[in-house]
Amino acid sequence: MKFWQRLATKSRRAMLKRHHRGRPYSYKPRGDLLKRLATESGLSVSQVYEALQEERRDWLKDDPF
Repeated sequence: MKFWQRLATKSRRAMLKRHHRGRPYSYKPRGDLLKRLATESGLSVSQVYEALQEERRDWLKDDPF
């Protein structure tokens, strides 16, 4: 399930971030975001987390920068 349309601007920017102060950035969505998306989609929180991580991998794979 694609959640990109349901994310706010800051969540989208965090999702596309690659480095933070020269170190690789690991995307960890906030708990309230996970809960909101879980209730909206009817999935569990862990399923939403995995879907967001997969969607992030897809976005970063397609991004040339």
